[in-house]
Amino acid sequence: MGVGHEWLEENGDFSGFKVMTQGDTFHIVPNRGIVLFFFDTKESAMAALPEMQRAMHQYTQMFNCKVTWDLGIFNETLSQKLINQSQLKIG
Repeated sequence: MGVGHEWLEENGDFSGFKVMTQGDTFHIVPNRGIVLFFFDTKESAMAALPEMQRAMHQYTQMFNCKVTWDLGIFNETLSQKLINQSQLKIG
């Protein structure tokens, strides 16, 4: 996805966020991607967000890019319903 993405893959360290349970990355177009960080609670995510933003500030300066942040809440009930529906269509 580009030099910046390769650098972050090799050098990004989010291990300091102990309450982060998972992270997933997705390639959208050649110069855009998305990363989803999962936390144990909304409160943990809100507490970690300022430090994550500070950690990514150097990245935005090095690669002259923009990083935006949105906070959302994972809906387990809806997610499971969609998984169940997709399995019915496959099977």
